[in-house]
Amino acid sequence: MTTIGIELLAAKPAPASPRRQALRAALGNPIGAIGAAGAVVLLFAAAFGPSLAPYDPLDQNILVRFAEPSAQHWLGADEYGRDMFSRILYASRASILIALSSVAVSLLIGVALGVVAAYRGGVLDALLSEAANILLAFPTVVVGILVLVSLGPGSANVVVALAISFIPRFIRLARAEALSIMQRNFVEAARAAGASGLRIMARHIVPNVIGTAIVSGALWTATALRAEATLSFLGLGVPLPWPSWGNLVADGMPNMFSNPELVLYPCLAIVFAVVSFNMLGDALRDYFDPRLAGR
Repeated sequence: MTTIGIELLAAKPAPASPRRQALRAALGNPIGAIGAAGAVVLLFAAAFGPSLAPYDPLDQNILVRFAEPSAQHWLGADEYGRDMFSRILYASRASILIALSSVAVSLLIGVALGVVAAYRGGVLDALLSEAANILLAFPTVVVGILVLVSLGPGSANVVVALAISFIPRFIRLARAEALSIMQRNFVEAARAAGASGLRIMARHIVPNVIGTAIVSGALWTATALRAEATLSFLGLGVPLPWPSWGNLVADGMPNMFSNPELVLYPCLAIVFAVVSFNMLGDALRDYFDPRLAGR
């Protein structure tokens, strides 16, 4: 082989891993790309929106009460003269942070419990599975209301309420995945080598479960956003006067017919967030699920 041929072979890049190829394919899909772009915009708004907001969301100016959209107030002002654009930007941080935090907490706890239930089996598996089934019988918002009636309203309590609602979903998902992974040769080889149960779960089962859980978490983030908006609308979420998308809708309801934009703008923000995370989650699920690889 010539020197040039050897150099060309040496310069050839290594093939990407299957998961990286799947991620590229998902983002190359128009639905996945749009969902990813929307999620990036939302995360940027949550992280930097308050710094970019032209006004303090609590500043009142009765002179611009119910102002129309203009160069000074891009989305107009509410009944107290507060800038709607600034309030929606600030609200994005509260709503998205609560949704992501609740999904992250429930993912960590649910995956751990699901893997332990699958590996240990017996009474522990039966108890965790039945507890998950009982909680899954109640809608997310109903569980949230029951928990918040006990704990009281507040952002931290909303995270706890939504996490309790999502933990059973991750338990069932992780348990099913773990039962499948436990039948594979590398797990049997680890057992034959004398590895402890904790080591097998931590080194071999959880890493193979966590990817599927994260993909499902992207989908369930949309559900968490809807639930947080509903709870805040009912007065059980982010306490006033601090804005969240849900309580902005509730604030605008008394003036909905005379100034419908006060309800419309936060509703559009909720729809945009839910659709973006749903599209991203759907695309990732399609390409990470081997049963859908043909698509």
